[in-house]
Amino acid sequence: MTDRLIDRSLRAFSDDLASDRPVPGGGSAAAYAGALGAALCAMVVRITAKKSREDLAARIEELEGLHADFLRLVDDDTAAFGRVAEAMKLPRATDEEKAARKQRMQTGLLGAARVPLELAKTARRLLNACEQTMAVASSATVSDVGVGALMAETALRGAALNVMINLAALEDAGQVKVLSEELDRAVDGSEEQRARVLQFIESRIAR
Repeated sequence: MTDRLIDRSLRAFSDDLASDRPVPGGGSAAAYAGALGAALCAMVVRITAKKSREDLAARIEELEGLHADFLRLVDDDTAAFGRVAEAMKLPRATDEEKAARKQRMQTGLLGAARVPLELAKTARRLLNACEQTMAVASSATVSDVGVGALMAETALRGAALNVMINLAALEDAGQVKVLSEELDRAVDGSEEQRARVLQFIESRIAR
C-alpha cells in the first residue's frame, strides 16, 4: 500500500484488514475505533454548545486533538509493524547477517511496542473526556457518549494487546519493565471508569 490508510474509504480499509497481508492489523483497527469514539464525543459537545450557548471551545479542541492523534496512530501502527516485517526478511546465512537481523528486529519490536503504548494513553484520555462529556450531553445524544466510551475502551484494550505481544519478543528487560509499567498506568481503573460512564448513561435512557 502506497497511500495512507486514513485516506482510504471505509470499505477499502476493512478490505485491507481482511486480506492475507500482515498489515494493517489489530493496532490500526484499535486506533480507528478511538478516532470514531473521539468524533462521536466531539459531535455531542458541539450540539450541546449550539443549543445551550455554553463556551465549550476548550473541550471541543481537546476532542479534535484526540481525533487527530488517533488518525495518525492508524498509520503509525502499520508503519511500525512494517519495519518489523522488513527486518524479518533480512538474510541470515552468516553469523554477521544473523546479528544484523536480530538487531533490526529488536529495534523494530521496540518501536512496534511504543506506538500502541501511545495509543493506550490516548485512549485513556478519551475515556476521561467521555466521562466529562456525559454530564453535559442531552437526552438525545447521551447514548453517543456511551458508544464513544466503548470505542475508547476498545482502543485501549486493543492497544494493550499489541504492546504485550511486542514486549514478549523484546530482549531488553529494562525497556520491557518501563513500557509494561507505563501500560499498567494507562489501563488501571479503565474498566471501572467505563462501567461508571455506561451506568450513568443507561440511567438516563432506561425506560
